[in-house]
Amino acid sequence: MRNFDHLFDGDLTAIGVDEEFYAYEDTQFTRSFMYFAFAAAVAVALDVDDIYVPENGVLSRFSSLESGWTTTRTVHPLFVKSLNRIFDDLFPDRKLEISNPFLDYTKKEVVDCIPNKADIFFTRTCPHPRELSQGKDAAGHPYNCGECIPCLIRIIGLVNSEHKIQPDELVLDKNHFLDFDFSKVSAENIAQPNQSRQSSLSVFLLGLNAHLSFAYRIQTLTQRELVSSTPELLDPDILRLYERFSREIFQTVEFFAAENPTLENYVTEFLSLEDEELSNLC
Repeated sequence: MRNFDHLFDGDLTAIGVDEEFYAYEDTQFTRSFMYFAFAAAVAVALDVDDIYVPENGVLSRFSSLESGWTTTRTVHPLFVKSLNRIFDDLFPDRKLEISNPFLDYTKKEVVDCIPNKADIFFTRTCPHPRELSQGKDAAGHPYNCGECIPCLIRIIGLVNSEHKIQPDELVLDKNHFLDFDFSKVSAENIAQPNQSRQSSLSVFLLGLNAHLSFAYRIQTLTQRELVSSTPELLDPDILRLYERFSREIFQTVEFFAAENPTLENYVTEFLSLEDEELSNLC
């Protein structure tokens, strides 16, 4: 939990804050607003109108059809549109605008835009503090944890990319796809993660299950069935984005199952798949 008391020098009660208030914030839900605010301040100072947020479309909207903890939406198009309206009011004499050039891309498709494979290994997706990383590359850059939702999306994107990235190139603290014995766990007995820690084996397994369920629904349900709970999928471009992403999820399973057969058995049992059905979903 982060303490922001040092940001407040005066008496908070003078501005209407209850005297029992403590300036603690234990989520990152508002971090995109902070980033955009800083970007807007710099843009105005430098007389620049265009602000780009390079986030893939999957994490911009939602990474699964779960409505809870796997959903980020911190750069959701509606949020960005609302901020642009605020900028219009704040800066009526200029056209300050946020845009996302990768809104229609999966993570895999974003990675494919990187011409030099070596540059990929200098990127970091994991939002967790660098000092918690258990590994570092030759240049001292910390590894990604491999367990949180952003890392799960990263793994899916990298192994499906045109760069043919292999498991030992993923620079992860933990690669449960490859190393975990899935025969030791069932979907019903996965422990709920500690809410203050979004990087653990439980987080990985629950995230994997959510995305497997999501991908299976995308692949097997009609658009009408999907939009009853997720109206955004009425847009054919968004639906096609998630159809591509769902195939990437199952291709990731097939990729790692070649080295870890317990993964394929787990997925087959979890989704109640028939023989050879997993291959047909890829």
